[in-house]
Order: sequence, then C-alpha cells, then structure tokens
Amino acid sequence: MNFYLKTFVDVLSVTIPIFAVVAIGYLFRRRGIISDRAVPALNKIAYYLGLTTLIFTSIVKYDLKEIFNIGIVKILYTTFAIFIVIVFISVYFLKVRRKTKGAIAISSFRCNMAFVGIPIIISAFGDIAGAKTSIIIGFMTPVNIIFAIIFLKILGGQDNERKNYGRFFLSFLKDPLLIAAIAGILISYFSIPLPKVLLELLNMLAGLAIPLALITIGASFRISHIKLNLKFLILAIVLKLVAEPLIAFFIGKYVYAIDPVDISITVILFGMPLAVAAYIMGKEYDSDSDFISSALILSTIASALTITLWLFFLKVFFRII
Repeated sequence: MNFYLKTFVDVLSVTIPIFAVVAIGYLFRRRGIISDRAVPALNKIAYYLGLTTLIFTSIVKYDLKEIFNIGIVKILYTTFAIFIVIVFISVYFLKVRRKTKGAIAISSFRCNMAFVGIPIIISAFGDIAGAKTSIIIGFMTPVNIIFAIIFLKILGGQDNERKNYGRFFLSFLKDPLLIAAIAGILISYFSIPLPKVLLELLNMLAGLAIPLALITIGASFRISHIKLNLKFLILAIVLKLVAEPLIAFFIGKYVYAIDPVDISITVILFGMPLAVAAYIMGKEYDSDSDFISSALILSTIASALTITLWLFFLKVFFRII
C-alpha cells in the first residue's frame, strides 16, 4: 500500500473511534439513555476517578528518565508564551463587549489535553507517549489556570470579589490531575514499589477513563447553545486548532529540534479542542458563557477534522510509522 494512503488509513483508525464514542454519548443523551441530570455526575467520575488514575498509572509504570524530556517542557512554555501574546493582541482591539473579549481569549488557548488529548496520543503513539502526556498536563495545568484568570480579569473587566483571586490561583494546587501527575512523577523518580493489589485496582479504575470521558463530552453537547458571533467563534477556533499547534511545530522542529515523536505529541496536544474547565471558569467570572459554550461545541466538532489532518501531516513529515 502507498505510504501516504497507509498513513491516512492509520490516522483515521485513531480518530474515527475516538469521535465515534463522542457521538455515541451525544446520541445516548438525545434518546434519554443518559439523562441531563446524570451528565455532571458522569463528568465528575471521569475527571476525579478515571482520568486521575489513568495519569497516575501511565507515569508510574515507566522509569522517569525514560519518559521525561526537558525539550518538551521548552516547547510547551515557549509556544505558550508566544501564543498568549498573539491572543492578547488579536482580542484586545476587537469591537465587542468586554465580557466577550475575555471569553474569546480563553476559548483560544484552553486545551482539553486530558479528556481528548490522552486518548488521541495513546492511540496514535502508544503508552509511553501517554505517560509523557500525563507529565505535560502536570506542567500546563497551573499556567493555563493563571492565564485564564488574567485574561478574564484584564480583557473581561469584571468586578468580582477579591476572594475569587485566591480561590482560583490556589485551585490548581487541588486539581486532581495535577496531584496525580506529581505523585506519579515522585514515585517513578524514587522507584517506590507499589503493592500489586493496589496497581490492579488503579488499572481497573484507569480503564474507565477514556470511554467515560469521551461519552461525557458527547452527552454534554447542546447544539442549541451555538449563538451569534460566528466570526469571533471562527477566530477563536482557528487560533486554537491551527495557529497554536503550528507555532508548536515550528518551535519544536526549528528552534529546539527534539525527537519527532515528542514534537508530534506537543503539536497534537496544543491542537486539542476547548476544555470544559474554560466554561466553568467563564461562568464563575461572569464572562460570556454562551460564547464559551458555543466555542466548546464547535471546536470539538472541528477538531475531528483538524486533529486528523495534523496527525497525517506529522506522520508523513517525520515518517512516523
């Protein structure tokens, strides 16, 4: 089979099952198999139990030296710094309500690295890549939260009570994914043995993560939430799904020149759709939550195409089998 055709088929074999499960979640809610009241509970189970144990077990099964690469961290923070400046400049001069400016900004950079990113990376590049992704989430969670707050306050211009600052700046310390990543890193680094029965339990719980997370995303969709402001939605989605991963590619390839698979992991993660956490923070800060909800739905739908194209490009460019 032609290399390009084989690569494209391989990529589709990764993305189609992922987004098919998302579609199943949507259909289940539409048909009443999953009730509206059940969706928040499923989301909490996926987040606090499934993804947390998946991240932890992904890291502890490997020697930290095998999965940690400082080059990935360099790409992460360099890309993020450049992109944050681009987003701020792009949004600052828009003639829209200040509430909508903040919503556009966070809709442009908050990535769903856990719910969508981990399944995609594991399917495309294997378990070791999944472990690296778990570490990346640990590095990116604090900066994502901090800059989301900054953008919502500066661009959104809301007059919230001072107590919200401290609560959100410290919230990343209690984030279960961050805690799981740090705990996994420490256990892996110090080679601390875990009881077999505990590992079996954690592996069983981790098995919940991917299907439950994807079903929950689909069940959360509300097509009716898509409002006006279409051109600004398109701006946010293009920045999120195209511009940010493109910057990561050039930084990884031409500035730091690290391993092709590590570059690919970073590019794909920066090309993830908007995270549900952005909607939660937007509501808390009285931002334009309708805009964020619309961006969440559209970016997830559009990412089915863009992630497929990014995977195909990276596998062809780097000749990754």
